[in-house]
Amino acid sequence: MSDDQDDHSNRDDPLTEAAEWFATLTDDQVTQAERERWQAWLDASPTHRDAWARVEQLDARFREVAGTPAKQALQKTGSERRRVLKGLAGMAVAAPAGWLLWDCLPTAQWRADYRTATGEIRDFRLPDGSRLWLNTDSAVERHYTGGERRLVLVAGEMALETAADPRPLVVDTPPGAVSPVGTRFGARLTDNGARVVVHEGRVTLHPRRANGGGTPVEAGHVRRFDAGTAYRARAIDRDETAWTRGMLVADGVPLDQFLDELARYRTGVIRYGPRASERRLVGAYPLKDTDRVLAALEDSLPVTVSRLTPWWVMVEVQHSR
Repeated sequence: MSDDQDDHSNRDDPLTEAAEWFATLTDDQVTQAERERWQAWLDASPTHRDAWARVEQLDARFREVAGTPAKQALQKTGSERRRVLKGLAGMAVAAPAGWLLWDCLPTAQWRADYRTATGEIRDFRLPDGSRLWLNTDSAVERHYTGGERRLVLVAGEMALETAADPRPLVVDTPPGAVSPVGTRFGARLTDNGARVVVHEGRVTLHPRRANGGGTPVEAGHVRRFDAGTAYRARAIDRDETAWTRGMLVADGVPLDQFLDELARYRTGVIRYGPRASERRLVGAYPLKDTDRVLAALEDSLPVTVSRLTPWWVMVEVQHSR
């Protein structure tokens, strides 16, 4: 038995095992026997598959950041590359209170009152009669008292149709609070803050570090905000709520943006080449089967979809002849 095989078999944490398997498979000296052992490990448990997907997502983030140790490691070869990658695997598991650990182990989502897995869309009836929808990989906590209704958007995206109730309703997000009045609206966390889209009624945004009485968002508008600023409102795009019906609608959307959105509904990562921004899509795609969506793209566009694993997809735009 090789040292690497000992490493995989002696670990109790699936995320650590997945990170070490990733280091093994991305080594240019990986053997067919190692690939087969990895496949057996992957097939042995849904927990293993989820841990593998987390490591793939982490790899994608490292590749986006120029100059990181991870990117330097990917440029090495042989045993040196494997050794550095395993060090990064340890960072992914052990980094105290860092973004690596938080991204890979979203414990706040596990504790939430309402949550969805990757690719899952659900709706809930709240105790006050309000209706809550959660998009893929999302989580909401509920804190209702005799004098207030408070929801906390922990991760992802929600839509809410509020019920009549004398208690005020507040939706908390990391960049600030949202106060709806008689509304049907949605909120989504982004890399830089959050965005709120209002279909009926109105909401008021309260960025955490902003002074004043808040910023209104009227029906038919969407507004982004961060902890310090609420940005200019714009009109709602058509089919903003298509996800609540399990659909992803594209109306002239660049392929790279479409793939970024589709990736939210898949375990693993979708990568694409630089020419993906040159192609635009029109159509409605069911989110229950993202593999079917990828196949439809191959049928309708000059693109090639290749899979290193079922959870690692590359989409390349073919060169015109």
